[in-house]
Amino acid sequence: MMRRTTLRLALPVVLAFAMLPTAAPAQSQDSPSVAEAARRARAQKKNSDKPAKVITDENLNVKEGDVQSAAARQLRMPGSPETQAKPAGSPQVAPAAEGPKKASEDEKVAKERAALKAQIKEALTDLDLLHRERTLEQDTYFSNPDYVHDTAGKAKLDALKQQESDKQEELDRLKARLAALPPVQDDSAATPPKP
Repeated sequence: MMRRTTLRLALPVVLAFAMLPTAAPAQSQDSPSVAEAARRARAQKKNSDKPAKVITDENLNVKEGDVQSAAARQLRMPGSPETQAKPAGSPQVAPAAEGPKKASEDEKVAKERAALKAQIKEALTDLDLLHRERTLEQDTYFSNPDYVHDTAGKAKLDALKQQESDKQEELDRLKARLAALPPVQDDSAATPPKP
């Protein structure tokens, strides 16, 4: 009986030792391939070219005859130190006299347009808040099982609806005033689009 017990224990041990030499070479084959892959990656990194250059406005070389430099030159304000002096007999003297008037009118329209846009933005925010408040109040009102007899809740809901419609009318009026303003004349509209 003891012989059978020994055989039962010895057989798995012998089989385990027999499998060990086959598992060890498999592990050693993987190790060189990982190491070799790491060596190849390092060598490739060393031999690779410089990374691609990223072009930005700072490192872009703009030449005098480029379209970009022409557009930038046209955007300068009249009378700035970068502009060249015109001859006295030039036929463009009359438009230059009208330039300050037109510039001041354009500036006035631009300021009014900016103020209207700010008012429209504020009105949109107020309208959104009123709509949310009305929706919340409406949910509260209708969640009451006896909402038919809740006159205070109904009055508050009606007042919020009226405020929301008044704010919508004000917003529409502001948008109409903005649309009625003359369009701003800028130099960028006169330049042709870039290809």
